[in-house]
Amino acid sequence: MIKGIWVEGPVKKGVLDFLNGLLAEKKIKAVLMPAKNKGGDSYAWFLMGKDRLLESADPVPPVMTTQGANVVSYLTKKGPVWEKTAVLLRPCEYRAVIELAKIKQVDLTNLVLISFDCPGAYPLEKYVNGDPEELDESFEVCLGGVVELDGPRNVCAICHRFTGTGADIEIGLMGGEGKGFWLVPGSKQGEELLDGAVGSESDNIDVREKAISDRTIARETKRNNTLDSFQETVMGPENLLNTLSACINCHNCSRVCPICFCRECYFDSKALSSEADNMLQRAQRKSGLRLPPDLLLFHLGRMSHMSVSCVSCGACEDACPANVPVSMLFALAGRNTQAVFDYEPGRRLDEAIPHTVFKFEELKDFETPYIKEYSKV
Repeated sequence: MIKGIWVEGPVKKGVLDFLNGLLAEKKIKAVLMPAKNKGGDSYAWFLMGKDRLLESADPVPPVMTTQGANVVSYLTKKGPVWEKTAVLLRPCEYRAVIELAKIKQVDLTNLVLISFDCPGAYPLEKYVNGDPEELDESFEVCLGGVVELDGPRNVCAICHRFTGTGADIEIGLMGGEGKGFWLVPGSKQGEELLDGAVGSESDNIDVREKAISDRTIARETKRNNTLDSFQETVMGPENLLNTLSACINCHNCSRVCPICFCRECYFDSKALSSEADNMLQRAQRKSGLRLPPDLLLFHLGRMSHMSVSCVSCGACEDACPANVPVSMLFALAGRNTQAVFDYEPGRRLDEAIPHTVFKFEELKDFETPYIKEYSKV
């Protein structure tokens, strides 16, 4: 198995040329990836073929307008694609796709998953209200991994899983210094697609691996320090409520989250509706009642529901109109929950999500073991 193919030249053009080559050779039928909208000030996802691929497509966009896993789920929720289709995904989007595939919300049949070393993404508000051309130029400078992105989203600044490890093909940017990139196969399917690709088999891919290692160590330290500090801010019900005080209960965070996949959310259902008299009684007991009620319950429910599979993509905070630091809150909850189960979301397709399997004494370090508690009965 080849370690990687080095492709010299501008990154985005080189990736599009590679995809065009796969389409021309009929190794794939279509590509699902972001492209600039007509206004040129943002991006949307498009399913496209050869004729329109180069017009406005961007394999490494500077913003994440829609979480790619949601797009893949929408594409395959009624069945698999019939023809081989390549999908360009950020690492967090790729990991979310794997999580959704485990619970039958994505069908991976005939999909070629391609990911890349991600420099991060700008907050949507910053990109839409700023100068897109200037931000595009600044973003492209960061593609080689030498310079860190200036002003990324909160979770992007502390992301320690910024490579597309596990994807059929990785686009290796780290260590390339913007002069080119590596195409790295991650599966048998990926290796077959790279057979005959334009480029040179590279013996210098160790440069990328060293750059990844150095940044990972730095990011892990930064992430833990940042989340430890944030944990002190939100520790306890009162502090948590203070952090969430700006929340307007719009539920945008759950709607854009790829892991929140329920057809009907409990918090949007009639189960939480109450008669006026009931709310008046609650208001009297508490000397006041915020409406809509159950703000804290909503966020705690989301955490218990999906924190074990949270890929820390930041889509929730991008969608929040009140600038509540929900991405940091869920990054913290995810870090702590995933550590309990020694689970990394999206790491492997054959690694079951903890809440979908039962192990008899799984949490014995955290509670009284079942056998000791109930053997006397």
